[in-house]
Amino acid sequence: MGGDRLVFAGQIDEILELKNSHGFVNADHHVFTMNEVDQNRQLRTAYVTFGSSLINTTIGHSTFEKDNNMTLVAVARRGKRVEESPREVVLQAGDTLLLECPPQQSVNTDHLSSQLQFFDSDQVPNIGPKTLVSTAIMIAMVVLSALNVMPLLQCAFLAAIAMLVFRCCSANQAMKAINWEILMVFAGSVVLGVAIQKTGIAERLAYGILDVCGTNPIIVMAAVCFVATFITEFISNTAAGAMFFPIMYEAAVQLGYEPYPFLIALMISVSSSFATPIGSPTHMLVYAPGGYRFSDFMHIGLLMNIIILAANIFIVNIVYPLTPLQ
Repeated sequence: MGGDRLVFAGQIDEILELKNSHGFVNADHHVFTMNEVDQNRQLRTAYVTFGSSLINTTIGHSTFEKDNNMTLVAVARRGKRVEESPREVVLQAGDTLLLECPPQQSVNTDHLSSQLQFFDSDQVPNIGPKTLVSTAIMIAMVVLSALNVMPLLQCAFLAAIAMLVFRCCSANQAMKAINWEILMVFAGSVVLGVAIQKTGIAERLAYGILDVCGTNPIIVMAAVCFVATFITEFISNTAAGAMFFPIMYEAAVQLGYEPYPFLIALMISVSSSFATPIGSPTHMLVYAPGGYRFSDFMHIGLLMNIIILAANIFIVNIVYPLTPLQ
């Protein structure tokens, strides 16, 4: 409408073209200051998460901006800005979005977190004076547990209380940091592992592995760890560990060896996830800003998985030699 104020940033020729095509005129005085704009709105960056409902949609044809009181300013893909109109870009997983929103806008709601991961959210660590304090608390927790001064569970509770006492985080942040989805995955994985063992599936699979791999313990250990490394690229390491734990245990017992070295190798294998960006949350933090493609992780990750697997089997058998059952 006439009298509306428009702030535009861009190339000079584009501004001149807008003046000619839309009848815009330059302001002859400061209608407001930039400080006023900064106080009312701010720019925040986020990337589109895997599984987001925004994938294969455009912001212009959705109610995202209206529902969240945000305005899409720009879209970047693989480290480069998408030149077409941001609101008409068909979004893909990993796209980086530049959004304008109120300064106090909450980005940690369940609905918004399922669609976007904000780089300045509580889930992204902020380095500051309290970093050393929280680091000291974490080290103390690990040392006390490792020296058997007190059980790990008690150490964890004391560390959590210390974090609140020294104001490394607020009680609200601590509550929001509890990822109920991960807890449910962990609980379900434990139940799955027990079910595999109780129903005899673990024993049958163990016999099947021995039929294929023979009775050489190193070959059996490497075979199970190889499969576990592949599976953990697509599910959480907790679920993969719970799934293969009873299978590896039964295989070791059937071979007549102490299961401990086999299980150590398995735990390292299910934590070795390098070949996909969805294998670890830390991969997603660099996936979009770094302009990586899904295949980039496979090019380096597959080789890394093989190297870690070989080193894992070699070192575990040196540190924890195979011991026959008594």
